[in-house]
Amino acid sequence: MKAALQAEFKLFGVVKREGRWYIAYCPPLDLTTQGRTQAEAKRNLVEASQLFIISCLERGTFDQALKELGFIPVKSQAEGLPPDAFPMAIPIPFRLEKGLPCRA
Repeated sequence: MKAALQAEFKLFGVVKREGRWYIAYCPPLDLTTQGRTQAEAKRNLVEASQLFIISCLERGTFDQALKELGFIPVKSQAEGLPPDAFPMAIPIPFRLEKGLPCRA
């Protein structure tokens, strides 16, 4: 039997134009990407965020990375976002590698 799980991280990014490029930045993860269009820069930022999170999970450093980025546990929603922020849903799929115990 195989099991799968998908987590989704709700983050935000901001985009600004610099010359012929659009620069996308995710303040919560301190990640920056670029693209020739605003849409491309946003897609690149989502992909970079996915790769960052997956890499941290694979290396077992996700909790440490979040601490270093300044994340703390909270019981309520985060405060307001910057006015030029756009929402980003970062899907992260998981798969169970080891077999599940059989139940009789």
